[in-house]
Amino acid sequence: MASKKKSEGSGIQQAAGLIRYFDEESEHAWKITPMQVYGACIIIGVFFYLVNQGVVSAIWNLF
Repeated sequence: MASKKKSEGSGIQQAAGLIRYFDEESEHAWKITPMQVYGACIIIGVFFYLVNQGVVSAIWNLF
């Protein structure tokens, strides 16, 4: 039984364009540090914890 061969060059050729595209960084792009990501995760986690404990609704009812 004959086996079909894939063209070996097509995958590398297609990936080369993506590597060149993602290799460039824009000067105007936002730069997010890992500490900013950790901080955002902690803040969101604390907020949802307080919502589940009813603290946020209690504060909301004061106003």
